Order: sequence, then C-alpha cells, then structure tokens
Amino acid sequence: MRYFTSDTHFGHPLVTALRGFLNNGRLRAEYLDIWQTQTRAAAHAWIKQYVHDNQTSFKAICDIARHENTIIDNINEIVGHDDELWILGDLSYRCTVEHTLECLRRINCQHLHLIIGNHDRNFRLRFNDMLYEDVFETIDDYCEIDMELPVLDESGKITVATTQQSIAMSHFPRLSALAEEHGDWPSNRNEFADMAPTTEGWLLYGHAAPPHQIG
Repeated sequence: MRYFTSDTHFGHPLVTALRGFLNNGRLRAEYLDIWQTQTRAAAHAWIKQYVHDNQTSFKAICDIARHENTIIDNINEIVGHDDELWILGDLSYRCTVEHTLECLRRINCQHLHLIIGNHDRNFRLRFNDMLYEDVFETIDDYCEIDMELPVLDESGKITVATTQQSIAMSHFPRLSALAEEHGDWPSNRNEFADMAPTTEGWLLYGHAAPPHQIG
C-alpha cells in the first residue's frame, strides 16, 4: 500500500503547542475547551496571548515527546513495514538532524519518501539532502507518480470508474490557490510562488495540513 502524510513538525514547539500538546493539564483543558466550543483559530490566538502575557515560550509549555509519540504511533498503526510512505514536507523544525533521524527510524516502514517543505533543512539548500539519504529512498521538491485514480465526469465530479493517472506531490498548494483567501496563503504567494506547482490535475500537498490529533 502507498500512504501519504505531511507536516509532522518533529521538534517544533510552536506547532506542538498549537496542536494542543501542552504539558500543563489545566492549560491544556482550557485550550481544548476553546478549540471545541469556539474555533481552532480562537484557540490559537488564546494560547499565543497566554505565552505573551506570561512572558514564557512555546517550548516551555509544550509536550514535544507526546506530540511526536502520537504522530509516530498513529503512522505505525496504519502503515506496514513493506508499505510506502510519502511525507509531504515540514518534517521537522527547531531540532537537530540527529533528533529528526531518531524519529524517522521509529517509523516502522522501510520505504520512506520526502517532499521538501519550507521548514525543512534542505529547502532551497539541496546539498542537505545527504543528511537524510540513509532513511529516504527519494527526496524531491516536487514529484509525479502514476496511480489508479477515479475518472472525473464532464462537470468534474468523481465517477465509479478508475484508470491509471498521474498524481503530483508538493508541499505547497497549486499556485492559483495561493491567491485565495485561505489562512495566510495570500502572504505565502509572494514567498513561495516559485515553489508552488502550476498543475491543474490531481495534486497532494501539505503546508496547511490539519493537526494529526489534538492533545
């Protein structure tokens, strides 16, 4: 089987905290209550204000080990040793290469592939690919593979028929989508326009991926 995930953000305090993996039970409960009764955006704004008001840091309040364990356990529960796993960018951030490799080696899958994201060490510095060549079979900015995919009708709706089609993989959404009013994508257009794919066909991407699981 072939599987896809993205934005694991191993070692990244900000993302760990925003996903609800906080090391204080009371703080975590209040954060998750805001998330569930209001919106994810409201919870993000609240925890950022908490860090500012209490002159602390995301690193001080987050539970990185629990965040990483949850992601790795969830992957290992689904992906088999002989399966294929594509990680669509933002593998890790704010941690050492050794820590990233340790996390990757805990994933029980021997066929790992990386699509490079903007938080990865080899983003725009492709000579850093060698840091991960022992764990990834391929490392690319953008890649296309053939898969058995649904056929679309004239209106663009999915039909029951399938056929071999090309699917593109990128960390970024297609260039046309970066202009849409979705989160911070408009500001991303200026920064990542040269990396965003222009394909109008099937595309799998990360960058604005939802959290794997709130804490």
